[in-house]
Amino acid sequence: MGEHQGLLMEYLKSALVGLAAVFAVFVILPILAGIVSMVIFAAKHGFAGIGIAFDRPHWEAQSFAYWFAVFAVFGIAFLWELRQLAKTLR
Repeated sequence: MGEHQGLLMEYLKSALVGLAAVFAVFVILPILAGIVSMVIFAAKHGFAGIGIAFDRPHWEAQSFAYWFAVFAVFGIAFLWELRQLAKTLR
């Protein structure tokens, strides 16, 4: 029973690491890239006339390449963490 629960916890930790990697790559990095590009644009062209506009969200299906990249990032992070956890338990 204890070994089964330990194995389940390893998979849970690895899944959380995979989700964190997807969040970092597909949410945090694009936000940081947008902020950096806005700062560079503002420094180059001045701050006059710069504003932020919001529009209705456009819900559309993402491409196959996008979902492939999401699953690839998740899978790589999941397997990497699972491998690291397996090494520490030996």
